[in-house]
Amino acid sequence: MVKHKTLPFPDANVGEVLGLVEMIYAYGGKSKISFIAEELRLQLDDLGDVVDMAEVLSLVKVKAGVVQLTVYGEALNLGTIEDKKRILRKQISEIEPFKTIVEILKVQKTITRKEIIQKLKGTNIIEDENRFHKLLLSWGGYSEIFEYEGAKQTFRLPVRTEEPGLSEEQEEE
Repeated sequence: MVKHKTLPFPDANVGEVLGLVEMIYAYGGKSKISFIAEELRLQLDDLGDVVDMAEVLSLVKVKAGVVQLTVYGEALNLGTIEDKKRILRKQISEIEPFKTIVEILKVQKTITRKEIIQKLKGTNIIEDENRFHKLLLSWGGYSEIFEYEGAKQTFRLPVRTEEPGLSEEQEEE
């Protein structure tokens, strides 16, 4: 994986990664990265962070310029929107900086944007705080691992209502 200089995780948003996974699925679950870049009329470098984020989330595996969907990537394509959120919530909660944010929120209940960034700067390089914040909101908001109140600029854990037929223990599996 590429070392990300300005953010502690790849600079790719939810829509880009979901679109990439959907495209790979449409091509049988496996494709050359150069072919995908050509189809999307992108330079390979422009697709790098999107592929990296999909790989960080274990949605794809990359080997010798070929990207292939994992079981999680395939499930993402076959599921409902709620299924996609559940899959991404599971994957995101296991990677940094999201794992640390959730751990902080379990103890503190709420934390400001400024406090989160200061705590994360101790172990991460964050040169572009605004871009980092937007990506946190994009991934955390879509996957519903946390909520953000814009007026107060605070993060908090969501209040989850149990889904019919699915306990929290089952969701974690």
